[in-house]
Amino acid sequence: MTEVFTPSVLPQRSARAAKCDRVVKLHVPEALHDDLAILARIDQRALSEYVRVVLDRHVYGTLGARRS
Repeated sequence: MTEVFTPSVLPQRSARAAKCDRVVKLHVPEALHDDLAILARIDQRALSEYVRVVLDRHVYGTLGARRS
């Protein structure tokens, strides 16, 4: 039996640490939206928080590299 591994998408610093006062309007296909919503539920996050965390990890990496 294959074990399903779903790692939590945890940011190196809390996504709530910085004030989230900018809006990014993003149009995505319905299938992508639905798949992101599923992943957010698995990770026990709201969709917007999940997308914010994914973007944070993509931009800053998983090793904690941050701009000064």
